[in-house]
Amino acid sequence: MSLPRTPLLLQSIPPNTPHSVIQSLPTWMDNVNRALGKQDGVEHMETTYPRFSIHPFVRRLFNLCLKTLEASPEQTCFLFPSLKLAKAFRAYLHLQLPSFPEDADLHDVSQAVCAPCSVFAVIFRLEQRAIAMKFWTFTGAGISSRLAEQCGRRLDGHSEITLGLPTEPDHGYLNYYNSHSPLTSAFEAKAIIKARFAGFSVDGASNIRGVKGLKTSDVYLYPTGMTAIWQIHTMLHGLIPSGNSHKTFKTAQVNVLYVDSYKLLDTTSSGYHYFTNETVEDLERLLEDCAASDTNTVLGIFTDFPGNPVMKSADLPRLRALGDKYHVPIIIDETAGCHLNVSVLAYADIIIGSLTKVFSGFANVLGGALLLNPHSLFYQKYKAYLEEHYEDNYFDIDAIVMELNSRGMEDRLSRINENSEALADWLFARSRAGGMENSIIDKVSYPKYQSLDNYERCMRVISSDEAGQNKFQPGYSGVVSITFISLAAATTFYETIHCYKGTTLGTVVTLVSPFTAIAFAPNKMSWAKDHGIDEALVRFTVGVEDIQRIYNSVEAALLAAEKS
Repeated sequence: MSLPRTPLLLQSIPPNTPHSVIQSLPTWMDNVNRALGKQDGVEHMETTYPRFSIHPFVRRLFNLCLKTLEASPEQTCFLFPSLKLAKAFRAYLHLQLPSFPEDADLHDVSQAVCAPCSVFAVIFRLEQRAIAMKFWTFTGAGISSRLAEQCGRRLDGHSEITLGLPTEPDHGYLNYYNSHSPLTSAFEAKAIIKARFAGFSVDGASNIRGVKGLKTSDVYLYPTGMTAIWQIHTMLHGLIPSGNSHKTFKTAQVNVLYVDSYKLLDTTSSGYHYFTNETVEDLERLLEDCAASDTNTVLGIFTDFPGNPVMKSADLPRLRALGDKYHVPIIIDETAGCHLNVSVLAYADIIIGSLTKVFSGFANVLGGALLLNPHSLFYQKYKAYLEEHYEDNYFDIDAIVMELNSRGMEDRLSRINENSEALADWLFARSRAGGMENSIIDKVSYPKYQSLDNYERCMRVISSDEAGQNKFQPGYSGVVSITFISLAAATTFYETIHCYKGTTLGTVVTLVSPFTAIAFAPNKMSWAKDHGIDEALVRFTVGVEDIQRIYNSVEAALLAAEKS
């Protein structure tokens, strides 16, 4: 028995999942078209990843606001959950399009849309939408789909609150939701999310992060992971001493980051320096040159641990030593690894995490977080900045759903670790890198098979007390990428496999994605190749299903690809 077939184009995964952030992309070309920004079929979609395109619930509010504000047919609008975010969008549009007035009206439409919180509209012209959409996508600052849903229900005369959970009697998530009752207090939900992200035990008596003095108040929640990344960059730029040109300041990246991080920087900054495990010496020379000239223009050193999709892990002790020596902060995105698997806070000044992924597990709610290391040399400066500038825009119902989902994180990840390692071993043995000379698989990208020492040095160590309380064992994460010897083989494999086909990671269901095809438009393929991401790469995010079903699906697709 294999895994289920993916649904039709743009339908939710799993089917009938309200607010699912996964849309089915059955063919390779479906992914290419999404990378090109083609919107074929979006008017019929039932859900979407709310950053990537406009969710149907949100689109309804856009149309209502345009009518209420008497906008012309040549105009459209975006909605934001705070005045500050609306102002940031307005400033961005003016920077990108000087003809857009920097004092354009910001409209408080909270009453017009019956919102349970603030909602602000910014109107702009339809021909400016492509540029506007970059802000929406790469900052994650727009209103939540659940906020839009609540507004729609209130407009329709329904006062009761809905969490937007699956209701179909045969839905695979129902067992979990039927056995876990949601909280009624968003304040309590956010407090628990912070405690879990900070690594505290249920009773708060112990912490798995291995850093003393950590407090839940050092965690800051955001509506999306990209919002957290954006706000870190905003903070770093905001702390540049006055009198300095921001154009001379850049961040340094070690190994491949989450691809939207680059798109954010391309959109909102003067660029970045890129390094790999093999060129860290070049990073050190850059820092030495900055120190010699007494002008440190490196805002921070960023790395994902491990990097997605090639799953390389940086030498964190070495980066930490460089940060200390040259007084540069280290920012680590642990989304792919997850703090239950890896212990990286001791090497970081700031930790980033997308709660949408492993933390939630069900891919039906967005969220992001950052965590300050209380022992960082920059702690007081960052803490003061955040206390002055941070605002909580995480919609209450999203927080309640996120807390509900995250209760099962440890059990889920234990199974995901087990399945992903089994699949990686199975694939590696069938690859050219694993000794099978005529294989159509060139290599397997997984922490166990590259930069292993760097990863295992940071694997979480289970204490004797923890070992007695549960059976969780840290693993190598749930992402397994395979690179085929040809694009034709990769395409046939992807289009043949019986498996859900979508783009997120950390879910309870196994997903497959032609990562490069959807992450990069054709004119960016050379950049991807230069950064070690082959066009023929296919990424698995492994779920909790029976491993034999996963093997069966993969093996059948491999046989088809071998014949192509």
